[in-house]
Amino acid sequence: MPSPHAPSARRAVLRAAAAPVLLAAVLLAGCSGGDATPAVTASPGDVPVLQPGKPGEPNATLTGPAATPVVTTSATPADTRFMQDMVVHHAQAIVLVDTASAALSDRPVASIASRIRDEQEPEIDAMAAWLRQRGQDVPPQAENPRIQDHSAHRGMPGMASEADLAALGAARGAEADRLFLRLMVRHHEGALEMVGQHARSAGDPRVEELAADINVTQAKQVEQMTGMLARLG
Repeated sequence: MPSPHAPSARRAVLRAAAAPVLLAAVLLAGCSGGDATPAVTASPGDVPVLQPGKPGEPNATLTGPAATPVVTTSATPADTRFMQDMVVHHAQAIVLVDTASAALSDRPVASIASRIRDEQEPEIDAMAAWLRQRGQDVPPQAENPRIQDHSAHRGMPGMASEADLAALGAARGAEADRLFLRLMVRHHEGALEMVGQHARSAGDPRVEELAADINVTQAKQVEQMTGMLARLG
């Protein structure tokens, strides 16, 4: 025979089961921006988190500090060095483009020069922001690519010399097109070498992602510029 208290017990169970759903609804309504519903805030540690148990073990409900995700960084000194060096390396790519752009006569060459500038400027900004967030030194070339601090090059591969830049500045027409392509191919190949060296000691996923983007983009541009050189003779 059913217990006379069964309906009340079932109602209590239903109310308990509905409580988390109601709380979630209130939190979502508070984030919707509607004027009729007051916003409800809660710190991450106040919201219970269900942690699935291992096979054969029950689930666990975590609250307080145990429910708050811990953010850690896996950046290495090599990541910092890579970002600093790549800021300087990218800055010289900007200088190469600016030095040659007015003298370039071949439309595809001028187009890829402009594209290199448009791609590498935001990357410089992103690398500088990453360094600032970690309290690391940001090379001055992040603000002014034309700062010529050759001591900062630290033997970086692919960097143009002062003589190279002077020759590029004096070149005109097809000569400027060919010299720009030769210098930029060498410069890109240097960046690819730096990416390959860093891959052996990478730590921060964001740095790895940037390095991978540089590798794909500049490898493709090396292929394109080599084809242009072959066409120009």
